[in-house]
Amino acid sequence: MNFVRRAGFYILRKKGKTISLFLLAAVVSTFLISCFSVLNAAGMLTAEIRKSIGAAFYIRANTSVNTDENGRFSMEQNSIRITDEDIAKIMQCGDISYCNPINYGYAKGKELTFVPGEQDNPDNNMGQVTALRYSALHTDFTDGTISLSAGGHITGTSRSAVIISSGVAAENNLSVGDTVTFVSAGLGIDAGSYVDSWQGDRGEVRVTIAGIYDILKEHSSAAETATAGKQENRIYASHDVLDALKESEPSVYTGEVDFYVIDPAGLNKILPKVHQITSIDWKTHFIRTNDFQYSKISDSMLSFSNLVKVLLMCITAVSTVILTLILALGIRGRIRETGIFLAVGISKREILLQFLFETLTITIAAFVFSCAICPVIQGNLENHIFADFQTELIISAAPENGMGAPLEHSSYFNLGAGKSFIIYGCQLITVTASVLLSAVPVLRLKPKEIFTKMS
Repeated sequence: MNFVRRAGFYILRKKGKTISLFLLAAVVSTFLISCFSVLNAAGMLTAEIRKSIGAAFYIRANTSVNTDENGRFSMEQNSIRITDEDIAKIMQCGDISYCNPINYGYAKGKELTFVPGEQDNPDNNMGQVTALRYSALHTDFTDGTISLSAGGHITGTSRSAVIISSGVAAENNLSVGDTVTFVSAGLGIDAGSYVDSWQGDRGEVRVTIAGIYDILKEHSSAAETATAGKQENRIYASHDVLDALKESEPSVYTGEVDFYVIDPAGLNKILPKVHQITSIDWKTHFIRTNDFQYSKISDSMLSFSNLVKVLLMCITAVSTVILTLILALGIRGRIRETGIFLAVGISKREILLQFLFETLTITIAAFVFSCAICPVIQGNLENHIFADFQTELIISAAPENGMGAPLEHSSYFNLGAGKSFIIYGCQLITVTASVLLSAVPVLRLKPKEIFTKMS
């Protein structure tokens, strides 16, 4: 009788031991798969939380301090000048998702009037224009100062498009899709009065109202500003609008340039590369970073990830020790059976192969059972852990519609076939090693020694 048949008869005859080993292997493998699923979910969730928080850095103009021959100090505000070529170089420095360059200017309306401010008259009735690529990423929208109530946002593909306030829209009976004409303007002060300071030929552009916004937070000094300074009179426009008004140069940005990083953990690796770009005058420019939200929770996220790893290591070690001890006790409890096999001439190799075949057959059957019940357990873990979790992510559509997307966590607990097979494979190696190490001391004995010890 070969070792396979003997192993089969043993499994069928010793039903109690077979079921005990089957349940132990199934529980251990299911427990390990579930724990690694939690670790996988924790790692993916941490990465997604970092992405949902995001980070940014802004290129601004610094202030120069000058000293004259009399030793008197004076402050001078520099102007930035960043080109599309500079932006292209910066975008190659790391995982930067979006760039939002901004230019500023003023505009008068031919068919519309702005909400009157202090000292308002036909000469100074104008609005401030903020030209940018993605209006949804502007701080006024992201910090909740204003909110889009109709239409859509300015995007990188928008042309001759503007977003106006609901106050200006109501004042002029305008709605999304209407067109108006803007002309160049400049805000200045003459003899204590606000005036239009534009000199030279004026530019003119016909624009389409792409969106209308509501003001959610009023500025405390809004009633004391010029017409162009009132919140209601701020216009968000595509870059070509200011270009047509001769208030900006195409592909050149003199307001500010904002860059949005995909993963805030990589921000510190990106900045040194940006500083190496020689086409930017770093004597008059500086970088301000914004990872305040991430910095507040980064330590907690790291601690949580480390805690999960430590717990998993402890669970793995304890499970391995328990499984090894049970297998060792089972092998050592078969000393009399081993002595009989040796006495009738069965080789030690055959006996060892029988022990291995028995154990691996039961273990593999337990793994199949574990594969069947693990998805159910993972689903329950997912529902329990994420029952009230409603984090929103910044997705590719965010700059277009200003909205996030629900966090898709359905695959977080799914390890995949590759990782699952690795875990099962490591358990098979552990079981095989345990059987070999437990059987060696028994098989080293001779039949006479075995029966002497039994007596």
